[in-house]
Order: sequence, then C-alpha cells, then structure tokens
Amino acid sequence: MATFDELREQAELEIRGQGRSLDPDDIDFVEQAADLLAALQLWAEAQDRSEDDVREVVEAASGTMLKNIATELHEGGGDDALEASRRLEGIAYSPSGRLSDVFKFAQKAFPPSSANSPLWDEDQ
Repeated sequence: MATFDELREQAELEIRGQGRSLDPDDIDFVEQAADLLAALQLWAEAQDRSEDDVREVVEAASGTMLKNIATELHEGGGDDALEASRRLEGIAYSPSGRLSDVFKFAQKAFPPSSANSPLWDEDQ
C-alpha cells in the first residue's frame, strides 16, 4: 500500500499531465487537488473501493461527501489516514467556488469519460 505522500506525488503528476506548464495562480489548486486525490485513493484502498469510485466522488464534487470520507479516514487510524483526513477536511470546508475549482483540477487526473459519448458517429 502506497503512502499518502507517494499517492500525492503521483496525483500531482497526473494533474499536471505531460509536462504542461501551469499558470502561477493554479499551483495552489493543483496542490489541493493532489491532496484530494491522494486522500480519496487511501480511502478507496481502506474501503475496498475501485478507481471508478474515486472518479465518482470527484465528479460528484460534493463537500458533504468529502466530510463523510474524512471522518471514515480519521476513524481508520494510522498516520497517513489521519493526515489525509485533515487535508480532506480542509478542502471540504473551503468556500464553494474554491471547492469547485479544486474538483475541476482533480478531474484532470482522469481520462475523459466515454459515458456521455455516442457509441457511433451520427454523421454516417
């Protein structure tokens, strides 16, 4: 099982993509989005959840959901879970505009979903 710091580093790389440069104003959002993804990954591993479950939480963009997950992480114990819980709570209690921006950056870690794409090209 990876540590919170390892998961956070991986998440930040996924958010940044293939070496794309970031606007200096976006750095804080990227860091919080990486915290969010790392915490959710720890939660998923502890709860036998899948990567799809993590994606669903990110796409739901719910502060209340994050608060509930933070509580589950806190109750799970362990240094990584406690740190993840603390960071997740910090994000969950952010103003709604900021919370929305953090979720948007976190969504960059996932490939585009094909769930809303047509199964065939309608032009044919």
